Amino acid sequence: MRNPLSANEFFDEHLSALISSVLFIGVFVVSVPMIYFMNLSPSSELLLFTLLFAVCHLANWPMLRIRWRLWFRGRLTPYAAMVTTALLAGSFGIPFILLVDLIQ
Repeated sequence: MRNPLSANEFFDEHLSALISSVLFIGVFVVSVPMIYFMNLSPSSELLLFTLLFAVCHLANWPMLRIRWRLWFRGRLTPYAAMVTTALLAGSFGIPFILLVDLIQ
């Protein structure tokens, strides 16, 4: 059995998944105000928020999959698990809840 990954090792080995998650934060922060300021019809606005909801899943899926797989195999140190959980809360959890609220 291999030693658990530290946060530094996790960042080194899974940089593309991390970048994808972090980039979604930027997309979310820029696109939500833009959608509101464009004064679109309610159906167009709903469509754009639904597309953003899909992008949220696509951008964070690699990170969710990696974290899930490593967490249950005991391959993350507590600090690495805390860092990945915080990143996913910021890039997936909070936008996910906000988008669900906006779509309803």
